[in-house]
Amino acid sequence: MRFQNKLLLTYSLLIVLLVLVLSILFYRYSAGLFERNALGTYELLGTKLSQQLDNVLRPMDFISTNLISDAPFKSALASLENLDRETPGNSRYITEAQQVIRQLLSTYSINKNFYAVAVFNRQGDFFSSNFLDHTAVSIDPDIIGGLPWTRRAKDEAGRSVAVSPYQDRWRDTGEMVVFGRARAVPGLNEDLGFIEVQNRSADLEAVLAVPDKEFVGVLVFQPDGELFYQSGKLTAGMVDSYYSETRRSDRPKGFNENPLTGEFEAISSFSSDYSNMTVTLVLSKRILLAPLGFVRLISGITAFLIILFSGIYTWFSSAQLTKPLKLIQGRMDATELSNLPHGKPLDHPNDEIVALDQTFRNLTARLDDSIRRELDARTLWMQARLDSLQAQVNPHFLNNILTVIANRGLESGDEGIGEICNGVASMLRYSTSTEERSATIGKELEHVETYLFLMKQRLEDRLSYQIESEPSVLKAFVPKIVLQQIVENSINHGYQRIHKPICIGIRAFSSEGRWTVELTDDGQGFEDAGLADLNQRILAAEKSLRAGTEGRGIGLGGLGLINTYSRLFLFYKGDILWSLGNGENGGARVVIGGPLKFEAGEDHGA
Repeated sequence: MRFQNKLLLTYSLLIVLLVLVLSILFYRYSAGLFERNALGTYELLGTKLSQQLDNVLRPMDFISTNLISDAPFKSALASLENLDRETPGNSRYITEAQQVIRQLLSTYSINKNFYAVAVFNRQGDFFSSNFLDHTAVSIDPDIIGGLPWTRRAKDEAGRSVAVSPYQDRWRDTGEMVVFGRARAVPGLNEDLGFIEVQNRSADLEAVLAVPDKEFVGVLVFQPDGELFYQSGKLTAGMVDSYYSETRRSDRPKGFNENPLTGEFEAISSFSSDYSNMTVTLVLSKRILLAPLGFVRLISGITAFLIILFSGIYTWFSSAQLTKPLKLIQGRMDATELSNLPHGKPLDHPNDEIVALDQTFRNLTARLDDSIRRELDARTLWMQARLDSLQAQVNPHFLNNILTVIANRGLESGDEGIGEICNGVASMLRYSTSTEERSATIGKELEHVETYLFLMKQRLEDRLSYQIESEPSVLKAFVPKIVLQQIVENSINHGYQRIHKPICIGIRAFSSEGRWTVELTDDGQGFEDAGLADLNQRILAAEKSLRAGTEGRGIGLGGLGLINTYSRLFLFYKGDILWSLGNGENGGARVVIGGPLKFEAGEDHGA
């Protein structure tokens, strides 16, 4: 991709990202502000609705309280309840009692402020202030037990209970939805009857009406949790869910997800100290924020215009910025090996471009100098290569001579000469081979065994050795000639102060995916001071290798335990086992190890 296109793409993406982030933040801020204002407004509205509901219920309670406080009223109800109606002498008292109740219900205050005030008892007497709609003078006593509020009224022992909106059951014709307050009239032993104060349900709806009712639901719960009023149609499960939320003391504020509908809603509840009824407002976030769709549209159009004009400006700017770069590119394309140091200074009004051109000309001059030095170095390398090839003639010559000597020994009947010559030739081929710098443990053990065989021809009975190995470790790769160096070090330095036969032991085994080689002798062992100094030098070598101050330059020509440790460390990248010490019965003990590797194609350079 061209630099100009990359520049245009980079800045365009940055602008798009910034515009999107700012638009989202602006919308979220506007929505949050709108939500907070709506929540605050409806908090006040809920308090107002609760107060208005109490103002509606108070007169209804007052009129019923006034009736049960009236002595003639209670006396009349007691007469209707207790007098035997089969006795002819009681008919006059019953008629008088009925007349008293009708007169008390026919007052102007009752007719003006209430739809109806109904009084009835278990004897079937029925009285109503609304005699136009409630023409009945008696009812079936069994109806009383079926009314949903009579049991609650009895339990309240004379206190008012709420009657949820219902179809007026006392009306003779037509339909009328009413709500009310009712109470039982207490007597000496049992209730004398019931008073039900009714008002039209439309009056309740007017009191509990809210603006923007499409996204606000109003519910009113009675103290026992029974639903008294709802502004819309809800399932029983939804009503129970909202009531449970109003009872929660740990209910989080603000909008929360409704587990039944998945809608985000804010629930506010307000309990009345007078009626103990709870007014609950349910505010829908989705519908509340619907008017902000216009804000989203304006934000989207604004963002699109900003991105469009920013893209045009960025394209123009990037084109102007890349013109000098194209000029430099042309000078680079025209540069060849033949004219590397001959570039002319660029004349341009932009100082940075002139400086860049000067830097490029300096680079070409250094490149020309580097090429010349590389050619000189290549010549020297070729010469060294020829010298190395010449040096390899000597090992081949020695191998040929050893073969001739072995054949002469066989001709003269001395097989020992042939074995010695073959052993020396094998060691020479193994140590001078430059094709591989690593070998398997099996080949290393063969090489050490050849070395010990040759040393035994020299030392005879003064040297004995034993080599043991498990098949599982023979194919593991190690740097070449690591075991011989340790064995040779043991023979040369392990018996300097004692005169006894040399005994060398080598054991190779595997455990938990790792190989281990243990080399022991029965010589004088390590001195404490010498062992401490050697371990200190090995620790210093490890730190140097980990720091990278020594590289892979440690080759096959180095000698000694430090060299062996360094080559193993580099070969296995530090994942090695290394232990120097003395055996329990005397003599030196060297243990080395590393991970098993069987892939012959790996780079095993050390």
